Amino acid sequence: MALRWRCSIAISAVAGVWGLGIGAAAAQEGQLQPIPAAECQQFAAQAQAAVGFSMRAGEDDFTDLTDGSEGRACHIQGSASDQTYAAPGDLVAKLAAALPGWRSDPNRDADGPGGAEKGYVNGNRIATIQVSWEPGPGVTCSDKEPLSACKISPQQKLWTAIVDIVVKGN
Repeated sequence: MALRWRCSIAISAVAGVWGLGIGAAAAQEGQLQPIPAAECQQFAAQAQAAVGFSMRAGEDDFTDLTDGSEGRACHIQGSASDQTYAAPGDLVAKLAAALPGWRSDPNRDADGPGGAEKGYVNGNRIATIQVSWEPGPGVTCSDKEPLSACKISPQQKLWTAIVDIVVKGN
């Protein structure tokens, strides 16, 4: 299945990287809560250092596609062109390196020529990284062919990375 994403990276459980936690009172049963704002900002800086372009932190709605639970997430996003990433997986790997101690969760993974998503878990925390690309400014590709048929250099791609970080209530 060819995935056509904007370069998005979503990591949904990164706070555990720093050994920080949210108490049971903060994460209500069955609901997803974002990590604290200060931790979210800290991870955004770490993600930015890993990928080499600006990553902004905020908060956004989040749905865990493995079980349908919903809530809010620490949402980190950045986009850049003129990058040398050959494939979405290269950018995902850069961001995944910022998650030492996290366990890969294949149930949250998907990839294709235009994007990749990788999931991680650490206790009751979930991290998803989404990366995708589209033709960058001034580049035209056919609407009648899959994105993978667009033969452009990595520097001509507009990469988008999204990291969503959540804590899942028990």
